[in-house]
Amino acid sequence: MKKDKIEYFDIVNNKDEVVGIISEEEIQKAKPNMLRFINIIIQNSLGEIVVPKRSYNRKIFPNCYDFSVGGHVNSGEDYKQAAYRELEEELGIKDAVLKEVAYFSPYSSDSNTFQKVYTLEYNKKITEFDRNGIDTIYYMQPKEINNLMIKEPEMFKTDYFMVMKFLFNTQNLKN
Repeated sequence: MKKDKIEYFDIVNNKDEVVGIISEEEIQKAKPNMLRFINIIIQNSLGEIVVPKRSYNRKIFPNCYDFSVGGHVNSGEDYKQAAYRELEEELGIKDAVLKEVAYFSPYSSDSNTFQKVYTLEYNKKITEFDRNGIDTIYYMQPKEINNLMIKEPEMFKTDYFMVMKFLFNTQNLKN
């Protein structure tokens, strides 16, 4: 998906309160603990989780497995607004109701960012997606994901382990 405009992100303090703004071009200057992110795990009624593999052209974690949907919270957005925006931008899904299941702070968890995690049960096959950011979409059972995380940890984004462990342990995903 081609971007027409520069995106801006809120900078937050250790209480997740907005204290500034930074442009997409300046993002490398920000410490991760100053930014907000969302992640969504999509699971169908068969228990399969949508697992995209990031495109080779991604600046961060190219060719790695990712959350079903993930991204920055843009300046002026709250977490939920960002989650619905990213869901539509990345997978074209508009007809969904997200469930917030977790909040992580870099000051009280293993996360290096502030992030909220949402789940979605979605039974339609995903055929349209952001082909610039996503190479392939896989449908995997939780046990398959866990086995892959053990065998090929380098193929996953770093926060994937913390979030999935939390979701599996709290029964927020079907096993």
